[in-house]
Amino acid sequence: MSKYLVVDDVLVNRKLAVAMFVKLGWKAVEVSGGTAALDWLANHRPDLVLLDISMPDLCGEDVCIAMRANPDFSSIPIVAYTAHAMQVDVDRFRANGFNSVLIKPISFQSLKDAVDHLLPA
Repeated sequence: MSKYLVVDDVLVNRKLAVAMFVKLGWKAVEVSGGTAALDWLANHRPDLVLLDISMPDLCGEDVCIAMRANPDFSSIPIVAYTAHAMQVDVDRFRANGFNSVLIKPISFQSLKDAVDHLLPA
């Protein structure tokens, strides 16, 4: 079974994303911020990371850059999960190493499509 990491500082956003993953039959682990994500990643290797951009401790872009700099995590698909919908933001996220961008509020179908595209069966 695939394991997904959900990183968001807002509890309701984490719970919603985890519930969507579970509904799809996937296992999801949640953490409440960028620093917690890097701490969790020190001992685990998820199949995909759903990563909020705007967090108070360590932003999602910095977490993504750190993951891409680490050979152990450089190939893990990372999906930006954000309310920043401007094309300039999306372009910057992709340039910083994100594989995909989902704009909040996400739907069940948009999450499924992103994961199916990045991790085909």
